[in-house]
Amino acid sequence: MFKWLKPLLFGIWGLLLIPLIGTTLERWFRENIFSEPNAVATAISNNLVAVSQLRWFNFALVFMTGIVIGVSLESSKRKSGERKAFELRSLGYRFRSLSDNIKLRTASPGWPDNARDLRPAILSAFVSARKFDVWVPDERMYELPDASFLCEYFRSVGMLLEDGHLDDASREALSWKPFLDRGKPS
Repeated sequence: MFKWLKPLLFGIWGLLLIPLIGTTLERWFRENIFSEPNAVATAISNNLVAVSQLRWFNFALVFMTGIVIGVSLESSKRKSGERKAFELRSLGYRFRSLSDNIKLRTASPGWPDNARDLRPAILSAFVSARKFDVWVPDERMYELPDASFLCEYFRSVGMLLEDGHLDDASREALSWKPFLDRGKPS
């Protein structure tokens, strides 16, 4: 959307609200502040009342209110979508980074003890993935004889998440479930 269009729409809508707000303010001033009628305030109020009683005014006010609400909802939806896309890319990056870190750690024997310090990061990534309804392995992954399952899971699902393909990433993650179920504990 054009950068100047949203402020313009809100400006027009604000101008249409002046007669409604102005008459209410004049009435409040008359009742609470001025002890006697004020000629300037009364003249302004009369003019605002006259504008608000024009045939086109109510239509214009309702029409502009609808447009402002629509523009606001569209803007909110776009920002929400951008935030979700950023979170998906971040999660994909974390998955791929964990894959690389686990692969480096498990070059020497000793899985899962040589990657014990990565457990909080793995758990955090799994919690984030569950928010997007992406299947994640359970604690049985630490019982497997090596970390190749976890490295490949993180790498393949992470690539799809980084590219913003949530549905594909969910299907890919779920396709790893049978491998974990068939995996033999060490």
